[in-house]
Amino acid sequence: MNQDNNVLPADPPSDDLGIRCPRLGHQINFSYCRSENSGLPCFKTLDCWYHHFDVHNFLKDKLTEKDFEKAFLDKGKPKVFSLLDLIEKAKERKGKQD
Repeated sequence: MNQDNNVLPADPPSDDLGIRCPRLGHQINFSYCRSENSGLPCFKTLDCWYHHFDVHNFLKDKLTEKDFEKAFLDKGKPKVFSLLDLIEKAKERKGKQD
């Protein structure tokens, strides 16, 4: 952070800067976070990098509105629903095997 006026830089830091990833448990750079989700940023990118630069505006400028929403706003199904879907599919497969 710029100490003179507390304004965050607009651009990401170089890949020399690594921060601890709360998901992976080791040091990573912004380049990794920016594309780890099948080419989209990790859903935690905004939380992890906001201290280092204006990550929100940077990604809003770089991503389409749809990709930004997909990466950060779409919550998807709760895990319990995904598990129930997997159980149903397994039951269907078992029924076909019998």
